[in-house]
Amino acid sequence: MIDTHLHILPGIDDGSRDFEESIAMAKKLVALGFTGGFTTSHFIPNSDQLADNKTKSHLRKELQKQLDELGIQFKLYPGNEIYVDPEMVKYMQEDQASLLGETTKLSVDATKNKKKKHYVLFEVPFMTEVRYLREVIFEMKSQNIVPILAHPERYEFLQKKPEKALELRKIGVKLQCNIGSITKQYGLKPAKTMKYFLKHGLVDFLGTDAHHADGSVFEKYEKACKKICKIISDEGLKKLQENSLSINH
Repeated sequence: MIDTHLHILPGIDDGSRDFEESIAMAKKLVALGFTGGFTTSHFIPNSDQLADNKTKSHLRKELQKQLDELGIQFKLYPGNEIYVDPEMVKYMQEDQASLLGETTKLSVDATKNKKKKHYVLFEVPFMTEVRYLREVIFEMKSQNIVPILAHPERYEFLQKKPEKALELRKIGVKLQCNIGSITKQYGLKPAKTMKYFLKHGLVDFLGTDAHHADGSVFEKYEKACKKICKIISDEGLKKLQENSLSINH
């Protein structure tokens, strides 16, 4: 399994604080059956969580080196969790924000190779709906980018009207739910909304969204899997766990 959402790179966002904690996180993920993860640190314009690709690449390679030396079989792949912005595509073209699983920046004309799909994980505000969201999505789609919305069950506009997720999927957005949401890690509303998404076949990917080694997701992972199986069957869970293998890595 590959974790599609993970804040394991040390010291650049609200995730892992240092290499020691990153290593502890990797050990716990391996124990749960993960073989790797996309290093989706936050990329938030006009904030202190704005590390460019050069910085992220250096940290990823150094952490990978330490994991390899310790015999921890966990592969780190490039990525970001990009906060929605009108210039999202520009950030990827200028080598600031990362596509999932890709070490090179987005070509200015990514449409030349129509067979090549790119994937990006992005987030939106928790409490307000973004008026320009569709425009950003269409711009990404025009560059052969598959947009993956992080933890949709946590957004108020989808909690109030979960059927809006179907509208997003119709215009090409994939949904990545946090596995801990089903065990009420973020409260009752996200749990209820994720259950709706699962029942209606709207979930494309699962992720831990782990930020720290002592995160509750590690303790409740097995419980979460059992809850998901009751909703979509063992085979349904397995499919969701394997979907991340389709992302470039």
